[in-house]
Formats: sequence, structure tokens, C-alpha cells
Amino acid sequence: MTDSQFLETRAAFALRVKQLHDRLSEQLDAAMAKCGLLIPGKTTGIVQLLYSEGPRSKADIADRLRYSHQLTTQRLAWLLKHGMAETNPDPEDGRRQIVSLTPDGVEQAKILQTFLPRLQDAYSSLFSELGMDLDTEITNASRLLDTKPLADRI
Repeated sequence: MTDSQFLETRAAFALRVKQLHDRLSEQLDAAMAKCGLLIPGKTTGIVQLLYSEGPRSKADIADRLRYSHQLTTQRLAWLLKHGMAETNPDPEDGRRQIVSLTPDGVEQAKILQTFLPRLQDAYSSLFSELGMDLDTEITNASRLLDTKPLADRI
């Protein structure tokens, strides 16, 4: 099988999902910037969580968003570096750091609140054009893979 033949098969599904993810991330960042958001799309889950539920540890963020601890640390690094978040020692456990939004981070979160309904509408329009609710189907696929992993399907 040649490379071009492989790309046309279902075996390349994960590659196409990654390409879609990259395209969505790039276009999301552009749309967010157009609306005055300085944060990248990859940090919106953390910003939204801290804004709506308050300060929490890195481990809590990772668990709540189902991110790896490494991914959480990478995404938090951007927020910390750009002054959107800060860490302080946990008063109950000095080994843990509690992450919270700074005033600039709160301001970005407020702008994000006006952006999110527009993003929902954009996705609804896309899913309508597709003729399927891709969000629901991805959630279902994840649930099915949790129940029976890909290795068990091969």
C-alpha cells in the first residue's frame, strides 16, 4: 500500500482527526483574536473552569478537564507566562499550588463569556451542514472506546 492509498483508508482515521483538530484550533484562535481575546483556544477550558468554579490545584484542573498532568502544566504555562493566571501555595497542603486567574485573566474570561455562545452557534451551523451532531458522536465514540479500547477491537 502506498502512502497516498493509506491516506484514503479508515486506517488513517486518527490522522484525519488530528488534521481536523489542528484546523479547528487554528481557526478558533483566529476567531478569538478577532473578538478581542488574547488567550489561545487551547487554554479556554482552564480559563472557563477557573472563572466559573474558582481557584484550584493543577491536579484538580487536570482531573476536571480530563487532561494529562503534563498537558495541564503546558497549558497553564502559557497563562502564567502571559499574566492571565497565578499560583499560590495551598494553605492546607504546602506541596500543592493553587491556580487562580489574575485580573487580566478575569477580563479575558469575561470576553470569553460573550464569545462562547457565538462559538456554539458556529458549531451548530457546521453540524447542521454535516447532517449530524458531531459533538454528540465524538462523545459517543469516546464512551465506546472507554468501554472497549481500540486494541480490543483489532
